[in-house]
Amino acid sequence: MNKTMKNNGLKLLAIALLTGGMAHAAMRPTPEYLKRAVVYQMVLRNFTRDGNFRAATEMLEHVRSAGIDVVYLTPFVEMDCDMNESGWSTRQKASGYHTPKNPYRISNYDKIDPEYGHDADFKAFNDKAHALGMKVYMDLVYLHCGPSNVMKDLFTDAFQKNPDGTVRMTKWHFPYVNFESKDVRKYLIDSMLHWIQLGCDGFRCDVGDAVPIDFWVEAVTACQKVKPELVMINEGTKTEWLEKAFDACYAWPWSFSIRNFLTPALPGQVTAKNKTLDQKMPGVRKYEESIPKNALMFCFMDNHDTAADDGANRFDRVNPVEAGNAAFVLTFLRRGLPLVFNGNEIADNSLNTFFAPVEDVARARKTIDWARALQPAGQKRLALIRALAKLRHDDPVFYDGTQEWVTNGEAKNVVAFVRRHGDRAVFVAANLRPGTAEFIPDGVSLDAGKKPLLSENVKVEKDGTCRFGAYGFIAQEF
Repeated sequence: MNKTMKNNGLKLLAIALLTGGMAHAAMRPTPEYLKRAVVYQMVLRNFTRDGNFRAATEMLEHVRSAGIDVVYLTPFVEMDCDMNESGWSTRQKASGYHTPKNPYRISNYDKIDPEYGHDADFKAFNDKAHALGMKVYMDLVYLHCGPSNVMKDLFTDAFQKNPDGTVRMTKWHFPYVNFESKDVRKYLIDSMLHWIQLGCDGFRCDVGDAVPIDFWVEAVTACQKVKPELVMINEGTKTEWLEKAFDACYAWPWSFSIRNFLTPALPGQVTAKNKTLDQKMPGVRKYEESIPKNALMFCFMDNHDTAADDGANRFDRVNPVEAGNAAFVLTFLRRGLPLVFNGNEIADNSLNTFFAPVEDVARARKTIDWARALQPAGQKRLALIRALAKLRHDDPVFYDGTQEWVTNGEAKNVVAFVRRHGDRAVFVAANLRPGTAEFIPDGVSLDAGKKPLLSENVKVEKDGTCRFGAYGFIAQEF
């Protein structure tokens, strides 16, 4: 090596170290399958009456039949049984079940809670899912843990401390995990490797933005040596986390804007629920412009938090099935990674909470109402989810295309965009209100005689005007 080459090499090394490039070099591209994937969030407590892995395993054929590629499991590891209510979250106490067992308040990261089964049951679940062609992800809750977590007996520095020496608590009243401890970091990474060995294909990381990025880089680098196609999903928004360790983040503004607009009675936790659609959507676009172009965004209409919080106002309880269908058309066909929550595929409208323990006799009414699968609303939703999943799986315009917003229908309650791939372009739009709407989409020339890829309650006129009936939607090539 000559002197010039050596100097250039040292400069490149210095730049890499300063910019985090060495961490980037340890990462791999997002697995190809994730572009096409449809994810199903499964809450074992609510998914079946039995609430365990064995019962859920028997339902995996149904899940796969809905076009699902990934099952993402909310926490199933051992829950903390400490009865001191000062260490319970506000929502946990408000649930009325008077139980210390909260899936997000963990006592042992390496042990399955007996409520759900044992390691062999989890492995059997994974084996069945894999045989059906699905991946399995699990929820990692590493920012905080339960007050009796086994780490406190293993490491003197397991929890973060306040200046006065007391344990530092999160807003949920749970101890913060101490990522300054090398022992803690190794323990948590070893736990990830343990679950990978049992068949886990990826992790959704609870409040991932609040866990140091250098920990995630260290963890992902170690895990990818064992599972090269490991997928990491951040429940957060930070660009650096996406660039260095994660494959996907959350589309918070999109998901809350659409679901709150669809059902104004829903709690407006992220975006003001009283805004009109054309007031909400600029914020959605501004956020998404900040996300790296190759990153995926989790798009949902329900998740474990919203379903529990919405209660009697869940959108499939208070709206016709067509309302949710319109929202799912947008969610599946836009840029992103669509999430189907526990029963969304059959328009489940049951009450929902992840705080109800299996032993509670009243818990049964908080599980999925599988009878909906035999009723017209459930059958209509399931047929649509299957059709949307097929479009994502088969058509590169949806899994690999670009996206452009079409904004001139928003004042009329219609969300619209164009997906492009090569020389193809597809217009997608949905009316999110029970009234009618009509407009000529800017920059789109629709052929009234062309058969849409997907359409309901929409008519295209010869001049390109789109006339939408209640909750009408369309996906049409032009």
